[in-house]
Amino acid sequence: MSKKRQNYFVCSNCGYESTKWFAKCPSCNEWNTAVEFTADLFDDKANINIKTEPTELLFLDDEINEPEKLKTGFKELDEVLNGGFVESGVYLLAGEPGIGKSTLLTQISSSVGSENMVIYVSGEESAEQVFQRFKRLGIKKDGSKIGLIFENSLERIISVIEKLEEKPTMLIIDSIQTLKSENFSSFAGSILQVKEVTRYLSEYCKKKGITLIIVGHVTKGGIIAGPKVLEHMVDAVLQFELEKTSGLRMLRILKNRYGPTDELLMFEMTQKGLIPISEYTNYFLKDYKTASGNVLTIVKEGSKLIPIEIQALVSKPVYGNPRRVTSGAPLDRLLMIIAVLSKRLRLPIESKDIFLSTSGGFKISDTSSDLAIAYALLSSLFDISTGGSIVVMGEIGLDGNIRNINNLEKRIEFSKKLGIDYIVIPNSKKIKNNEHIKISNLSELVKRFFA
Repeated sequence: MSKKRQNYFVCSNCGYESTKWFAKCPSCNEWNTAVEFTADLFDDKANINIKTEPTELLFLDDEINEPEKLKTGFKELDEVLNGGFVESGVYLLAGEPGIGKSTLLTQISSSVGSENMVIYVSGEESAEQVFQRFKRLGIKKDGSKIGLIFENSLERIISVIEKLEEKPTMLIIDSIQTLKSENFSSFAGSILQVKEVTRYLSEYCKKKGITLIIVGHVTKGGIIAGPKVLEHMVDAVLQFELEKTSGLRMLRILKNRYGPTDELLMFEMTQKGLIPISEYTNYFLKDYKTASGNVLTIVKEGSKLIPIEIQALVSKPVYGNPRRVTSGAPLDRLLMIIAVLSKRLRLPIESKDIFLSTSGGFKISDTSSDLAIAYALLSSLFDISTGGSIVVMGEIGLDGNIRNINNLEKRIEFSKKLGIDYIVIPNSKKIKNNEHIKISNLSELVKRFFA
């Protein structure tokens, strides 16, 4: 079969391929994302003999065996993964450097390797570094079936696995950006190498019944590095995030073909490794104090309800232009709430310096926290406190009205268990209990608490 060299251009954002250079990606509309690489192009006129094998045809009434699941060693992680890692499943674990990805995988390999063969491929660290981490985490050598490979060549890694007498149950690649296939001339970490190496490993592991875990890097913006198609090729995407103010590690399930998505698991880094936080309620409320500008809200992350303290400080501007500083809360949501308060209530808040923070810097994207943010701003502006613990929940519309939120009943019950003095909710017809404070718009909020 004859072949020749061909130049391609690939979008670094979405993986779109073209034989011609492009300034703006036709697929994702991003500018200056075309990356050039060279690949082999086979001649279509060459004589190709393809041996076809019959494909098995399945019907809905055929009996299909449920895939086995590997326990991770963390009860909380098994729950968010719907029982553990699925046999032949492909998982992508992404996160910032030094956040604890290798530590987590080392602990998982220790649990799985106590009964099954685990192959840990390290393309970034030396043997001394990896062995030192196993020693630091107190992982015993006796009885463990953990094999370590320090190699960057895909072909050599597969060759070592093929020579094993016992088939591995789990294969860990740390990380995918360091692997390189000899079939392509591009450098390791390029879009072509990342995509093709992932494709080959996924097909190989699914055929052999091996659970594959791939470590991926993230960009400065916090998104997974490499082509977007990488996330489509795997069965589940797990992203590690670091709350820099508290040192808390958060594992988010962004994609999961075997269970629910948008699940959240919190870890605390210690000398003995990562420890899941089961009592997250006390973790976020341990420093809560009643004061002006302080308020509690209940946000929903996956299937979990988490109490978050929101603090606001409204003051006179020190410099010419008023500043807007947020930690945890989205800035665009804060700007919208400020505009609504200024327009609907005619308050002089746009000319003030505004600082907004969540407990532990916890990132919230749930719009149910809108009313809590507005309450914290008004409380700091008027310097008035309720004199007791208060939970505020509700979404604010551009007209100043308070909209209903999802799972309101569950959030109320959760607030009651915390022993909250005041529970402020939207004026929903579904909630007939009069012991809660129902608010229809921002004017009623001001009259009830700050008039």
